[in-house]
Amino acid sequence: MRARFGERQYDMGKSVRALVSAVRILFWKIRYGSRLRTSWVQGFDHPHLEIAKDAMVRLGERIQNRGNLYLICAQNGKLQIGGHVFFNTGCSVSCMEEIVIGAYCKIGNNTVIVDHDHNFKKETGNPDKSGENEFLSGKIVIGSRVWIGANVTILRNTRIGDDCVIAAGSIVKGDVPSGSLYCQKRQTDIIPLCESRFAGKNNAHT
Repeated sequence: MRARFGERQYDMGKSVRALVSAVRILFWKIRYGSRLRTSWVQGFDHPHLEIAKDAMVRLGERIQNRGNLYLICAQNGKLQIGGHVFFNTGCSVSCMEEIVIGAYCKIGNNTVIVDHDHNFKKETGNPDKSGENEFLSGKIVIGSRVWIGANVTILRNTRIGDDCVIAAGSIVKGDVPSGSLYCQKRQTDIIPLCESRFAGKNNAHT
């Protein structure tokens, strides 16, 4: 009896989540109109969606997220996410030019995917850069069945092939061939505080 009651509660919970998701999509469609093309079958949990008036977002079916998810499409950007993609908590996708994410990708928590940077030369008041844009942007393409670890940052002008694994904490820019493991090696130095203090004193006397 308890098992059946638990199953009923689980089924009821799924039905409620599906209803909430459908209501959310309806609100998005009313708000954004033709700028949003999406399947009605989604598994969103606390998503935040922004689409500029000249931008376009396309979402495949059964996209899921856990916790907060930020999807921001600014200016005349184009954002496309394939079906059955999973985002863990705290992920952010910020598009100003074009971002494409293939189907069946798994994206770890706190991953940032952003196709633009601030043009710091313009912002610092360089007179030679006065005619340049405020942002520098470049297309990002992520293939299908890509696994992305936690705390990864994917920058503009990046193309990741199908069936890749991106190790946690990586900063990705450029081309990653299909079927690759992308891992950035780091060197950790542990220096006793007493030695570093003595070294500073010795250098001061010399």
